[in-house]
Amino acid sequence: MATAETTEKINTTYRISEEPWYSRNVKKWVSYDLGNTIFSMVVVSLTITPLIYIMYFDKLGNGEDAINSGNFAIAVTLFIGNVLMAFTSPFLGAYSDNLKQRNGLLMKLSIVCILLMASLVISAYTSNIIIILIIFLFANLFYQMGLVVYDATLPFITDAERLSKVSGYGVAVGYFGSFIGIAIGFALIPFYGDFFADDTFEFDDGSIGPRFEIGYIPYVFPIAAFMFLLFALPMFTLKEKPRTTPPKSKDTIRAEVVEQVKTTSREVYNYRSMKWFLLGWLIFVDAANTVITFMTPMVQIGLGFGEGSTVLIVLGIGIASAVAFTYPVGIYVDKNGPKKGLTLITIIWISALIVALFTNLSTEVLSTPEWFVYIFPIILGPGLGGTWVVQRAFVTELAPPDKVGNYFGFSNIFGRISAAFGPFLWFASVYIFNKVVDYSIETSTRISIGVLGILMLIGYVILQKVVDVHEYYVDGAKATGHDTWEKDGKQVYPKIE
Repeated sequence: MATAETTEKINTTYRISEEPWYSRNVKKWVSYDLGNTIFSMVVVSLTITPLIYIMYFDKLGNGEDAINSGNFAIAVTLFIGNVLMAFTSPFLGAYSDNLKQRNGLLMKLSIVCILLMASLVISAYTSNIIIILIIFLFANLFYQMGLVVYDATLPFITDAERLSKVSGYGVAVGYFGSFIGIAIGFALIPFYGDFFADDTFEFDDGSIGPRFEIGYIPYVFPIAAFMFLLFALPMFTLKEKPRTTPPKSKDTIRAEVVEQVKTTSREVYNYRSMKWFLLGWLIFVDAANTVITFMTPMVQIGLGFGEGSTVLIVLGIGIASAVAFTYPVGIYVDKNGPKKGLTLITIIWISALIVALFTNLSTEVLSTPEWFVYIFPIILGPGLGGTWVVQRAFVTELAPPDKVGNYFGFSNIFGRISAAFGPFLWFASVYIFNKVVDYSIETSTRISIGVLGILMLIGYVILQKVVDVHEYYVDGAKATGHDTWEKDGKQVYPKIE
């Protein structure tokens, strides 16, 4: 979590952009973004959920039970990891602020993550689900810890007026890490076969039955881990701005972070708009994160495309759409403010989920084409990228200028809590429709996509309680932290008659 102290430790008289090695420095920082995105794409978004489904099917021999058990196992694993991160990230961020150079700590965390990622290859040789889940838990934990340190490095490798430009550069290049992950999957299919997770597969003889095959999944991990390492290695030689404040002891850092979290909690509790934002955003982003995490089973199980190659294509289209259309969403938010931007991305998200619900649907009264599956990610892309644009804009306008870092950190803690409970919501929804209502696992998964849309709308309604102060903010007004905004020492919102 960024702290107010961070700005005190930056030597503002030192112009890092004037150094001859500056451009190489930025490229090293961006290269890491590309590398760690390979992990999030290959492990989190693409393979871990179908891998657990397949392992449970080998153990249980029943497709529905395998999917329900897999959803629960993933939910528990992600819950533990996100709770750990919610408590760890503030201290880790503060500790990294106190280091002369962060890249040493970042590389240590990254190498542990990379080694754990590569070790998932044992899924080809063991049927022990617990071992795989434990490896995934810690690989993801060290990946997330690395992100905390990596994000905190940005103010120290560029000048203040270049922060957004360098950050946007990193995001844009980082998306190519997703394409690399997808390309690795396609390259392995001819050698190891595609992976399947389909409870109603039609075989060549016309029979219908479950098909769960591991395919190339185990072998993608070491190759993707090597690619992560390759792009992360330049961080070893990254240079940062010199600090102007002396280092502090670990005990001092710990005490300051605890006090900071307590102080920010009290402020937020008495700050109506920020309180509604955190509550509404927790629900809204919970739905968004769950869609991202369970994209593979949505496409494979819910929409009836059992082969992994379809998922690769869908993810690729979604990423390309995000690259192409997130920037226009950002322009809209800059002009109209985060509240109107929220309405825009909510329309995009709900439209995408509706298209998904009606993809490859076959009933007595309605039949829809399979190619809808490629329209769904095109619509989803700008909603996905725009979500984080809107979040940053909301926090920036709501936070007092001298506490932006604190409020972002507190918002991130709520984000971790949200990410911890989202997978449980997914598991509960699929399980209830399957086991209690007695729908098929495919129908239950499809309906659960709609449940996430409803959850997102609930978050949207709550977020309408946040006041829209964009016109005052762009006019130079700043938040006080007490539901008022001031300009030149005078209160401008609410207006004083």
